[in-house]
Amino acid sequence: MDILAKAHKHYGSLLLALVVAVVILALTKGPRPAFQRVVAVLIDINLVVGLANWWVSAKAISLLHPILALAAVGLTHASARSDSSRKVAVCWSIAGVLLLAAWAVHAAWGPDFLKGIWLVSLRGAPAA
Repeated sequence: MDILAKAHKHYGSLLLALVVAVVILALTKGPRPAFQRVVAVLIDINLVVGLANWWVSAKAISLLHPILALAAVGLTHASARSDSSRKVAVCWSIAGVLLLAAWAVHAAWGPDFLKGIWLVSLRGAPAA
């Protein structure tokens, strides 16, 4: 089931670029509600892929990772239909930072103080 982990990782990297694109578009050409809604749904899909990966793997994850991701999802959906450039830029910028922080929780380059916080596994340890 390593394919789910790889899909979640690479798809998440693409989503960070799309979040940056939403912010840049909002600041330069104004908000694009249709594009914002599509990107918000794409972020939802990555959340589901991540949850599926957690479900099928025995790997423990930090609860900080999904909490940060859910906060980012909330911000993207809160401003997805907005026509206010400022609201879109602020909400999506904060969501981008939250997604980057969620990535940093389990990334090799992430700070040590984020590692090992609230580790939870859905499966118990394998039988000996």
